[in-house]
Amino acid sequence: MWIMFDHVKRVVGQTTMAYHVYDLIYCKILTITICDMQSMDTKAKQLMWTKLNETMLKHTFPKPNFKGFMANNAQTNWSMIKIVYGSKDPSIKMVDKECTCLFH
Repeated sequence: MWIMFDHVKRVVGQTTMAYHVYDLIYCKILTITICDMQSMDTKAKQLMWTKLNETMLKHTFPKPNFKGFMANNAQTNWSMIKIVYGSKDPSIKMVDKECTCLFH
């Protein structure tokens, strides 16, 4: 499954990070996590991905092998994906797993 993530402004002075997947059974986009944050820096994003993985593992869903990732061009988004799910080196591209959102 592909996972899409982005930031939106819902709360004054904060940013909201949300992750969505497309479920093939329900044929719908499902939000799997959402969090209001004070910043969009690398540390905050890494914490979000880490907590998502911990929660999935706690509910007997091991670290997923996402088919790919979709996000805007923000470098911290892609750096975190490569650190958490890739080679751990943000400079190494994840071949065939990166898709940039054309609406940004």
